Amino acid sequence: MKNLIKNKKIIIIAFIIILIILFFVLVKVIGGNKSVHGDRCGDYENYELSNKTIKKAKEPFEKIESVKKVKIYTQLCTIKVVVNLKEDTDLEQIKNAASEMLNTFKKRELKYYDFSLYVTSDNKDSETYPVNVTKHNSRDNFAW
Repeated sequence: MKNLIKNKKIIIIAFIIILIILFFVLVKVIGGNKSVHGDRCGDYENYELSNKTIKKAKEPFEKIESVKKVKIYTQLCTIKVVVNLKEDTDLEQIKNAASEMLNTFKKRELKYYDFSLYVTSDNKDSETYPVNVTKHNSRDNFAW
């Protein structure tokens, strides 16, 4: 009789261990869809940029004579700015235009979006360009 009771205890303990393992596997599978890095861009719809804002953000670059084309688009919570120059331009002009561009956005947009600025020149022998700089949403300006 004691052997039978001991065997039932072992079976019950094994059954409980199997249930615990299954519970953790289910929690991992069902609750494991979340990003390891969080979901900072989850409320993207609340921060969509209007065409008017994008047009206004292009203006500082379009004032520079050697600017051939400016393209601004969003990719989730990053605003990407691509500037193509006809010829090499003093980098200080580009820096000033980038700072002026940031002033066109609302404070809440600046705190939400990261910025990526990519500047190229048609001059293939350029020693300055291409330039690729970023601005994190917690910073005030680009990391030149």
